[in-house]
Amino acid sequence: MSFLYPFFLFALLALAIPVIIHFFNFKRYKTVYFSNVQLLKLIKQDSKKKTQLKQILILIARLLAISALVFAFSRPYIPLNQKVTHAAQQVVVIYIDNSFSMKSEGEKGSLLEQAKQRAIEIANSYKVGTQFIILTSDFSPQHQFPLNKEQFVQQVAEIKESAHSPKLSNVYSRAIQLGSETQKKIEKNIFLLSDFQKNTSDFDAIKADSSVFTYLLPLKSSVTNNLLIDSCWFEVPGRKIGQSEILYVQISNRSDQAYQNIPIRLTINDSLKAISNISIAGQEKTILELNYTNNSEGIQLCKVELDDYPVIYDNSYFLSYLVRGKLNALGIYNPLENGSDYLKNLFAEDELISYADYPENNVQISQIKNSSCIFLINNQKFSSGLINELNSFVEEGGTLVIFPGRLANYNELNLLLTKLNNSTIASFDTATVGISKISYEHDLFKEVFKKHEDEADLPSIKGYTILNTQMQAKGSEVMSLRNGKSALTSSSLGKGTVYFFAFPISKANFNFIRHIIFVPTVYNMVLQSGVQQKYSYSIDSDEPILLNSSAPISELKTINQQTKDEFITSVRTIGAGKQQLILDELPKSAGHYLIRDGNQVIQSISYNYSRKESDTEFYADEELRKLMQSSNFKQFQLIESSEAGLSESLQDYSNGKQLWKLFIIIAILFMMCEMAIIRFWK
Repeated sequence: MSFLYPFFLFALLALAIPVIIHFFNFKRYKTVYFSNVQLLKLIKQDSKKKTQLKQILILIARLLAISALVFAFSRPYIPLNQKVTHAAQQVVVIYIDNSFSMKSEGEKGSLLEQAKQRAIEIANSYKVGTQFIILTSDFSPQHQFPLNKEQFVQQVAEIKESAHSPKLSNVYSRAIQLGSETQKKIEKNIFLLSDFQKNTSDFDAIKADSSVFTYLLPLKSSVTNNLLIDSCWFEVPGRKIGQSEILYVQISNRSDQAYQNIPIRLTINDSLKAISNISIAGQEKTILELNYTNNSEGIQLCKVELDDYPVIYDNSYFLSYLVRGKLNALGIYNPLENGSDYLKNLFAEDELISYADYPENNVQISQIKNSSCIFLINNQKFSSGLINELNSFVEEGGTLVIFPGRLANYNELNLLLTKLNNSTIASFDTATVGISKISYEHDLFKEVFKKHEDEADLPSIKGYTILNTQMQAKGSEVMSLRNGKSALTSSSLGKGTVYFFAFPISKANFNFIRHIIFVPTVYNMVLQSGVQQKYSYSIDSDEPILLNSSAPISELKTINQQTKDEFITSVRTIGAGKQQLILDELPKSAGHYLIRDGNQVIQSISYNYSRKESDTEFYADEELRKLMQSSNFKQFQLIESSEAGLSESLQDYSNGKQLWKLFIIIAILFMMCEMAIIRFWK
């Protein structure tokens, strides 16, 4: 037991007053003479003993009553934690978790509404003059300033749900930072009102501040069934007009209830494209295939959705992409050994691919930037400027296809290969070797062959390059020769792809050019070229958004396709010509957003709510209590959800269990005992 005002204990010296009165009774007794007092001696002795006992009991009652009053004025208390408030001023940081999981219903309604009500109760438990700071899941700047009690209550009432769900360690760090911005002599407390989801409550990452006391107030929801769309992805990269698409949709059941024949719908540009039904058991995941065809060019705004209640924010998944018209392919060839005519004939009058070629001594740099795929055909001359441009082209997402010629010296080509992080060429072997195997699982050959034959009739090539090191170590093998060497490999650099043929494209290898394998190999290299599109983003992610075009921007703005809200937008250049989109205000709702340059739509962005909030695992009170008992959380106190009278509990946690009322009652009881003894003891 401790005392808030221990100097009042000096008043215990007043106990000497009744003691003095008891021992120095100045009342004079009158002597009465009687003829024979022999029979009265026993009565006198007996009365004297009873009188002395009565006086002693009265004295004890008075002493205990006075002692109890002294203790009451000394404000005794029992500390319930290691910190008791004595500061004249206090600042209280209250975190109200307003993420989507707090929309769940508890015994007393929505968890968010319960959290807001408890925050007001916390404020009411503090005296006038206390400063309050609100902290929410979206770290809204308007909530991070000191407020008085009236301002605090008003702003708490205006809090709404947010799509953001930060880690608990980040919330705690932000709360410590906000509390530290006030005067150092002011005492600081932190209250965390949350449902404490396990996937965001990273207690192991919290670095506790011993100077700040923290209270945890868990809010519990009832069990809620939830069926949601986890994610979506395409079978193959690259979106092309006329292409048959397979969109994979992963659906999760976060409850024990089984679902039967739930419809899943795909709409593109507000038109229904595909629909399918699923049945899924409790606590399971399933992957659904949706099939459709890209029939038009331009931006495609896709939405996959299902119907499920009461949790609805994860029922939809948004994604978007650009279906391009003609792809630009560029050939850079050696005039002395021109193999570009074979490619020119292949792409002649093609509806999807536009092909142009230039000799290696007359390359236009602007054509490189406007191309999706570049073919280097039997080249022997590479300027340093061309090497740098080709390297930047690949890093920014382009596709480079290299047909090495039969040369006596590969020094200049090796400079390019080194820049592209590929193996260099040592020499040229004139032997004739057949192609023995192709990788049917590679993106170039998916859906090309109905049957995968190990002993297929593949062409032979006359002459191939010998590498200084095995190319396989720096890329994946697409075709291999019968002698174990690589005929075609692919490797990645930045956002782009490099294909390296081990042989030239020439009359000597006409056997390969006229073979059926030639057309799908080269054609798919172009179709799958260009910057890989990002189909969707998460609202709570800080992943950078890159513009697909490096063209100059004049008047940029971003518009919510559904609400038509506009966002202030700018760009900054990063890396080699890359432009990153900068939104001054982050989107708060899922959906499609269109980027306009003036009146022209140049790109789309699709945002989805984080699926972290769909997790239904929460820390129970017992688990939190065990965590608080560890050495890292000595300054943390759990206020269980079952505790009633929050204001009184907080007073006890802040100031200890107050005992002055008990001692007042004890003093009154002993005073009543004294009066009873005097009144009824005859």
